[in-house]
Amino acid sequence: MKKTMKFAMSIVTAASLSVLAGCSLLPGLGEDAPEPATPSISPVVEVSEDYYGSMPPYKQNQTRGMLSERSYRIDFSHLELGLLEIARETYPTTDYLFQEGQQIKRETVEAWLSRKKNNPSGMNPDKGPNLLVHVLEHDYLDKEKMQLAGMVLGLSLSPVYQDATGQDKMYTTDELRAKGQQLAARIVQAVRAEHPQIPMVIALYQVPEKSSTLVPGRFILTGTVNANENGIAKWQPIEEEFFLFPGDAVEEKYPQHSLQYDKLKRQTQSLFGEYIGLTGVGRYMGGKLTELTVTATAEYDSRTEVLQFTQFAAAEINRLFEKDVHVNLYVQSINQPLAIYIRPTSGEPYMHVYRK
Repeated sequence: MKKTMKFAMSIVTAASLSVLAGCSLLPGLGEDAPEPATPSISPVVEVSEDYYGSMPPYKQNQTRGMLSERSYRIDFSHLELGLLEIARETYPTTDYLFQEGQQIKRETVEAWLSRKKNNPSGMNPDKGPNLLVHVLEHDYLDKEKMQLAGMVLGLSLSPVYQDATGQDKMYTTDELRAKGQQLAARIVQAVRAEHPQIPMVIALYQVPEKSSTLVPGRFILTGTVNANENGIAKWQPIEEEFFLFPGDAVEEKYPQHSLQYDKLKRQTQSLFGEYIGLTGVGRYMGGKLTELTVTATAEYDSRTEVLQFTQFAAAEINRLFEKDVHVNLYVQSINQPLAIYIRPTSGEPYMHVYRK
């Protein structure tokens, strides 16, 4: 994995707005178009002052709201932040502005999401579950020329398919990557018809299972399309996994981490009884635990008890989990947040107890 990259989204400052407001967005690209770097996704998403600005007025994505029309669950925040993270390899925040997708029309995406038998542009099989369930476009504007300079496309794929007997089956990760590469090649050709010069980065995103409410989807593959080229030049697999704590899956694959989490849960409940419920989600990159998010739900809102619990849980986390694991601890009641504790892999930990 490349170096950890930190980012957040922001509108440019008021001083910049007056300058940018007088500039127009011109389609096209000059000869100095960047060649996409090998895209990757960093182990931990953190927030810093190094972020993308955007050009006012802020424009929403052409496909905004399409997810609500479909039955697939996509962890949209993870998808969006992951695409921003991948983009930074090719479009550094110092040279580019961010804009939600404006180039691919909604009706085009709707056509891609249809079945082949119903639409010549359809990407999905004639029967059974859909393979392609969503397309998210992000655009990047050259700060100096104020024109489109690059695109990132997130293709959300469902691993569920129907076999010859009509039974639902699951693609393996490698099978889903192969299917996604075929889809991506067709989509790149379609985009190239309108934007022959724009470099692109393609990210394949596997949507979470419908039965999962806590574990997000995951990125499985990224590819690059250089300026003036019609095909994807290079694919890079991403080994990202999420596991729910406690759970049979993580106990089977990562028994040591499962044991550490069980100790954390027993220790906190031994001191605070059953008034605290703990749920954890672990993020693994290349088989290594890189981020652990623990949500503690309390049946009370006593601020002194919340403070004592947060301090105790933080100490136990520091004792049980290695320092190279980024930790997020969120303490909440049913109705409101109570406290947070963040332990980054570099820098000082941070704890805050909310006032009413």
